[in-house]
Amino acid sequence: MVTNQILLLSVIVSALFLGTFSLSHDSANADIDFCYDQVGDGHYCFEKTGQCAIASRDDSTAESPCYSED
Repeated sequence: MVTNQILLLSVIVSALFLGTFSLSHDSANADIDFCYDQVGDGHYCFEKTGQCAIASRDDSTAESPCYSED
């Protein structure tokens, strides 16, 4: 019984820590855009690197991997 309570408390504390870390990481990178170049002079930028990676993977005219633009 006590072991289950300790396990539950550990899971809750871990979830809170990861949630807090995730939010602080996103807010620290809020002013950074992730972009990729297209054939020609075009480029698309996104707020999150995951969004950029998916878009560039699905874009047949993408000519560069995602990079951060300050």
